[in-house]
This record gives sequence, C-alpha cells and structure tokens, in this order.
Amino acid sequence: MGDFRSHLFQDEKQPLFHLLLLFVVALVGGGLLFLLTVVAGNFFFNIDNVFGYNTAIPGGSNERAFMKYILVSQQITLFVLPSLFLMTIINKSRKPWDHDFKSPPVNEVILVILLAFCIFPVTSFTGQLNSQVQLPDWLSGIEKWMVDKEESAEKVIQLVTTPETLSNMVGNIIIIAVLPAFGEELIFRGVLQKLLLRVLRSGNASVWITAFIFSSLHLQFFGFLPRFILGLVFGYLFLWSGTLWLPIVAHFVNNAVSVAADYFQSGNPSEVLPDSELWQVMLGIVFPVFAISLIMLYFRHKSIVESGSEHSENEITG
Repeated sequence: MGDFRSHLFQDEKQPLFHLLLLFVVALVGGGLLFLLTVVAGNFFFNIDNVFGYNTAIPGGSNERAFMKYILVSQQITLFVLPSLFLMTIINKSRKPWDHDFKSPPVNEVILVILLAFCIFPVTSFTGQLNSQVQLPDWLSGIEKWMVDKEESAEKVIQLVTTPETLSNMVGNIIIIAVLPAFGEELIFRGVLQKLLLRVLRSGNASVWITAFIFSSLHLQFFGFLPRFILGLVFGYLFLWSGTLWLPIVAHFVNNAVSVAADYFQSGNPSEVLPDSELWQVMLGIVFPVFAISLIMLYFRHKSIVESGSEHSENEITG
C-alpha cells in the first residue's frame, strides 16, 4: 500500500487523474455494496418491492424497520467506507484522522453549536423562497418529477419517525443526525472538497462547487437553496479550521434539532407559528445573519493568522 501511495503522489502537479479515478471506483464499489445490502434486507425483512422502497411503503413496523436498515446501510456503504478508503489515499497515511480530525478547542465547538442554531431562521426563510419557485410550462414534466421526489422523501421521513416515542426519537437521532453528519461530511468535505481544492487551487471554488453537489445529490429540489447554504457553512468551517469535527458538529445539530422538534411538536399543531409577512420574516433573520457573519469571520481570521504564523516559521527554519 505504501508503494502504491508513493507512486500515486510522485507527480504532485497532476495526481488528480488517479485520485478522481479512485473516487469513481470507490463510489461505484460503495453503490454495489449498497445494492447488495438492499437485496439482503429484502429477504431478511420480507419486503416485496425492493427497488421501490423509497416511494410506496406501507406504514407497518416491518417496513419501518426495513427503511431504517436501508438508511443506515446507505450511510455506511455509500459514504463512510468509501470516504475512509479515499481519505487514507489522499492523506498518504493509514490514519486519515491524524490529518482531518484534529480536536478543536471547546470554545470553538460552542461557537459552532450557536452557529447551527442561528442558521435555522435563515434556512427556513430561504426554504420558503425556494418552495415558491415555479418552472415554465415546457418544463412541467421536470417539475412533476421534482415534486414526486419531494413527496417521496417526505414519506420516508414520516415512515421512519412514526410512532413518536422517546426511544424512537433517540434512534432517529442516530439514523438521521449522527450517521449523516459523520458520513456526509467525510465524503463531501473530507474527500470531494479536498480533491477540488487540489485541481482548482481555490478554496472558495472548492467550497462552492462541493456545496452545490452536496445540495443537488439530496434530490430535494425545493429545498436546494437552504441545503446549499448549509453546504457553504460546512465547507468554510472545514476550510478555515482544518478539522472535520466542526462541520460534523454543525451538521449533527442541524439534523438532531429537526428530529427533536418533530417529536416535541407532534400532536400539537397549535404550537406551529402562523404565517408572517415577508418583511417580518426578513427582520427576524437580521440578528441570526449578523451572528453567523461574526462567527464565520472569527474562523476566517484565525485561519489567516495561523497561515501567517506557519509561513513565518517556514521562513525561519528554511
């Protein structure tokens, strides 16, 4: 393995062809492994419709358990395993966590948790704007497909989160918050963003393109804009902090709070806030946007200072 890695990086100017090839191979391998888990789950859970599991599943306990099994398998086979393999290659190390999993200071973890809560009003507002997008008549077929995908995703969430019990909520936090936060940040920020940074030599471009792909691959197009914003925040957190723990924490809080909110608001529709005027909503996101900007500026400034210090040390030692 060591000889292969040294050969892979012997030309540091153009290692991307090999890396991108490995990226495709790893994703295809993960996809095949996921397919095998779906087929195996079909026999184990005795589900009739294997490949239509995400569109029309009855709400029985067996189907619910099957869907949870699918969601866990998806994260492990499509995200976690390919990511760990690729990160090992990219970092030229058998321990990718030595490079990308540096322990952040406690105060920065607290800042990121606060950041995640401040993002909720912004994603809610942009989600409302996104949901009002209407395509031209000649794209009505695409719009119908997009609506079907949204309804399919909503059915999956409803199936997984029902019934609303405390134990079910804890399990859902693991399935919907812990695993996606870890797996998706590994593949998108830990692998794809780093690969794009190598080929583009631009931190901003790598973050924006990764965020676009991150949002697009969820196939929930009426939630594209808020998810794109989340991708930008996660990407810059990794770019400026150098550790995946901070975007993982932000990703986890974003998903976990949504799961917990569904649990505590179930059966209490009166607790849902009434519709507000656009100006009221915009006024309500002024402070969150200001707080988000300050927190992100803190990480950017720290990154600049640390880069300057490292440059000075290299000059001295050189």
